[in-house]
Amino acid sequence: MLDYDFICKVEEANLYKRFLPYAIGSPSRKFTPDNAYDRANFVFFTDSHIDFMEPDACMDNLKRTIAFANESPIKFDAVINAGDAITPFFLQDKTLPLLHAKAFFDEAKKSRSPFIFAKGNHDCNCWWNKPENVLTDSDYSNLFYWFAEENFGTVHQTKANGYRSTWNYYDVEKQKIRIISVDFQDIDKTVTNEKGEVKYFSGDGKRYISNEQMNWIANVALNFDDKPEKDWGVIIVGHDYKGKCPDFENVGEKLLDICVAFNNGEVYEHHYKNEINSFFDLDVKADYTRYKDLDKKPHMICWLLGHIHDDIHEVVKGIHIIYTRNASASMRSGDSRVLRIPGTVTQNAFDVVNIDTKTRKIRMFRYGAGVTCHGDGGDRFLPDGLDY
Repeated sequence: MLDYDFICKVEEANLYKRFLPYAIGSPSRKFTPDNAYDRANFVFFTDSHIDFMEPDACMDNLKRTIAFANESPIKFDAVINAGDAITPFFLQDKTLPLLHAKAFFDEAKKSRSPFIFAKGNHDCNCWWNKPENVLTDSDYSNLFYWFAEENFGTVHQTKANGYRSTWNYYDVEKQKIRIISVDFQDIDKTVTNEKGEVKYFSGDGKRYISNEQMNWIANVALNFDDKPEKDWGVIIVGHDYKGKCPDFENVGEKLLDICVAFNNGEVYEHHYKNEINSFFDLDVKADYTRYKDLDKKPHMICWLLGHIHDDIHEVVKGIHIIYTRNASASMRSGDSRVLRIPGTVTQNAFDVVNIDTKTRKIRMFRYGAGVTCHGDGGDRFLPDGLDY
């Protein structure tokens, strides 16, 4: 039987064969100074689901992904994760979820490239749980976000309650790309039902962005007034924007509308009063008309999302929405259509995202499990890429 490490190295070599021409030179056969310019390159993976059945297999995917980025001949501009680091399915206190989350972030901290993380619905330990067992913003700040701010240069907000925000952005200055990490689990988890359980737990399709976060995205993260050159591209990273409950609005749709206004150089304004809980009030206004007539203006590149465990590309209101199938190595939380065999390359999966800011192209390449996904040989947007 072939050695597992050797098999993974062969898969890496196969990935490089497809990816490197787009990363460091020209995809054409003739290389000239005209196409010798830098692209932006990211490692993207999500839904690690370090759970109680196969934590070792899930951790292996995380470790190999970080090792790939660290050892690559290409210096990646960031390693991006769209959430669900852990999977606390069962009613319990914070002990085991915190242990698994710490293991995840201990590995993430080893990344030589900035590690960008957006919380997923499983990351809060709130499903049918008591409020005292929820993993809070403070927990995540202590686990990772303080480290990310100090060591990777992510930009956070000081919230009204004095805590640092779980939402943040990171600037890739050389390529003029801003990655905005959105917390779609930004919901009031102190409200309980008649059983004393968290009423608005983040599973079951409940997504929310607080008014504080929404205004920060609209007026801070999407503000490029301090940049000498305004033609910055924006990547939104989040777990999943779809889903709501009857008590409040679908704020994922509202965030899309903000991004459309940003793209078009328009004014966005939305006001909503929630009769049940003032936490869910929205009072947002942003004016992007100052960018409208610029020859080179800020713009959306795409959204990178997880949660669905499938390869999906949609164009919604003119914006590329990209989900990935490269979910957990766990046979429980991974995609059932991809046969996961421990000790083979199918156990692991991640994507490499290549952004060509000169020709405005998005390309994605797949390592490991999921090579039968949309596209030629598992490369979803080759050879032409997606125009943005």
